[in-house]
Amino acid sequence: MNRIALGLAGALVAATLLALAGCPKNTAPTDAGAGAAIYAPLAADAAPPARAPEVDDLWARAADEDAGAADDLARLARREGVAGLIERGAHPTLRRTAALALGYTQGFSAMAWLGEVAAIDVEEDALAALGSAVMLAAQPRRAVDPEDAEELRAGCDKLSALAKDPKAARKRRVLAIRALRMLSDKGCAKEIPTDLDAH
Repeated sequence: MNRIALGLAGALVAATLLALAGCPKNTAPTDAGAGAAIYAPLAADAAPPARAPEVDDLWARAADEDAGAADDLARLARREGVAGLIERGAHPTLRRTAALALGYTQGFSAMAWLGEVAAIDVEEDALAALGSAVMLAAQPRRAVDPEDAEELRAGCDKLSALAKDPKAARKRRVLAIRALRMLSDKGCAKEIPTDLDAH
């Protein structure tokens, strides 16, 4: 009987492990490591990554400057998370909305992506990304996850390069310097340019 019971218990454990392995993972975007995604824009004529109609509606509301603005961006950020915002932000028509919404996420996992977008040729999108980088820099301090630390370091490097670039637009440099100063307690940049007033 003991051997039968042990055999049944072993079979039950094996079946459970197989079931867990076969279960689909949660497809909802999460924040973990999302900023590691390399900025690779989609073609303007490409279809944006698909979403359910109700999520498309959130994107539309967040993009509407006459709508709730901050509230709609915050709702979109909660629904999509960093990963979802970055995924859709690869499309040129959604990039600015994604950049703005990332300012309402938690942690620093979006910093690398924001730093990359801050250097692109589209001024409106770059300024949106820099504005969100400042918002993330201003959030209450918490323990930084290892993944966040990696993304923060990458983002700081990109912001630092922009801040030191004398050919970069003044607005961009001011915002980059502001974010770097706010993140000084994180060791974000050893040398922050002082030739511009970032206050």
